[in-house]
Amino acid sequence: MIDRTSPRRGLTRREALAILGAGAGLALVPEFEGSAAALAAQRGRAAGVSFPKGAIIRTLFKDVPPEQLTGTILFHEHLSIDLPAFGRPAGAPPPPPPPTSNVQLIIDEVKAAQADGVVCIVDGGHADMKRKLENLKEISTRTGMPVVASGGYYMERVYPPEVAAKSEDQLAADLAQEAIANRFGAFGEIGENPDGPMSALEQKAFRAVGKAHVRTNLPIFTHNAYGTGPNVPKDAGLHQLDVLESVGVKPERIVIGHSCCLDDPSAEVLKAIAKRGAFVGFDRVGGMRPVPDEQKVRTLLAFFDAGYANHLLLSSDSTGGPTPDAPAYKRTTSVFLPLLRQAGVKDETIRAILVDNSRRFLAFVPKS
Repeated sequence: MIDRTSPRRGLTRREALAILGAGAGLALVPEFEGSAAALAAQRGRAAGVSFPKGAIIRTLFKDVPPEQLTGTILFHEHLSIDLPAFGRPAGAPPPPPPPTSNVQLIIDEVKAAQADGVVCIVDGGHADMKRKLENLKEISTRTGMPVVASGGYYMERVYPPEVAAKSEDQLAADLAQEAIANRFGAFGEIGENPDGPMSALEQKAFRAVGKAHVRTNLPIFTHNAYGTGPNVPKDAGLHQLDVLESVGVKPERIVIGHSCCLDDPSAEVLKAIAKRGAFVGFDRVGGMRPVPDEQKVRTLLAFFDAGYANHLLLSSDSTGGPTPDAPAYKRTTSVFLPLLRQAGVKDETIRAILVDNSRRFLAFVPKS
């Protein structure tokens, strides 16, 4: 029971709702002073987090023992991407360059994130997003920030021709070879179209990525189209799990991305994902739409109250460029985390999410 006279007590439900500006009719916010999620996180910090023998986190320049990364890890950002290029209709005039084409701007924003406690950033781009590995290497070298590069396929509208032309096994072999040659530390972001169920070709790509994981042990994070239109199935994330598991990927090696953009206040879909053992990716936080941060917090409170704090990862999916609230890669730490604290989520839980959960996801034992 909470001692409501103690200066260390958690927020009351009324206080938390007032802070978040919740309207009438919303579910009451649970208290976290003695919740199972907070207590579990505290026990985890006391006992430490263990990793399999030989586990590493693979960055562009070296393999890092996960025990060495003791600060915030952002599991899904973009340090190099050309969104207008891969999303532009044929024949359209060239758009202005995206912020991530300005390497110096990204370097400055990465340094700002470092000052906010970020010790590693996972870049979610790959070839079909026009990601430039040389840019990632320059950013990492000039800032000292460990960068995890990713590989894979984004969604059907930008697939290279070989996705249709080759078999799943051929694609998997190519992906595994590319990952080893370029020191990828993950496969991601692996996505599907926003106009309905995953297409047959996208399912093929997902299975190929899953088979590449089986060859390498590299973790996988996905892209969901939640919040982008009326035809996105609510269970899309669960279907992504089905496809990846069908080729032998264990759920604990998967993050179901953009779960924060699903309108799911009771967190029922998110709890179903976590119950199967996968991570839930809240990777559009810190002012990223369409779902406002306040609603994301309320959804997470329901998720935490069910005991699933150890299945959450946070990031902002930023492509660079400052916002009115914070530099791009500080959106998670400077904009979203204060809302969690105001809602009564303890620092022990937040640290477990940003540090321990991220390390558990990224750490893998390489296969020869």
